[in-house]
Amino acid sequence: MIAIRKELIDSLTSFLNHNPLILGIGSPLKSDDAFGLLACDYLSSIGVECIKCEYGIETCISEISDRRPKALLIIDAVLSRETPPGSIIVADESAVVTGEILVTTHNIPLKTLLEVLRKEYGVEKILIAGATPFSLDYGLELTSEMKKTLEYFIEILKQALSPSGKDVLEESA
Repeated sequence: MIAIRKELIDSLTSFLNHNPLILGIGSPLKSDDAFGLLACDYLSSIGVECIKCEYGIETCISEISDRRPKALLIIDAVLSRETPPGSIIVADESAVVTGEILVTTHNIPLKTLLEVLRKEYGVEKILIAGATPFSLDYGLELTSEMKKTLEYFIEILKQALSPSGKDVLEESA
């Protein structure tokens, strides 16, 4: 587990060096699908810019167009054929293209949106990070299991945002 955590932290830390625009994606009405929105709330609370895109990336196209980022970090509930619920996933867009991960909880297929982001807005690098949901039923709260997964993901984010190994919250205190 330690090796996997270190690998996740290293992947996120490396990608964060590209100064990505961070997007938190999800539906606040579909239980665990709010994962990306709540992660975005956390990032905002510690002073890291994150744009909440309720119901899909397409709701944030104007922000992406205005900023023209070279890199995007997309945080979302991620459907995967390979991983059980509660699994943390960090993958580049090739995982979407090959069908390894399926992000189908939103209106426009992610594969199509990634192509548009590259061609129309000049995005060069895209990383998708999130967790496999336990439930996508209607509900205003994460399942208890997904809350634990979110806490674990936030710990990974804190480490990735602070490559020196210091806790981000300790530094701001």
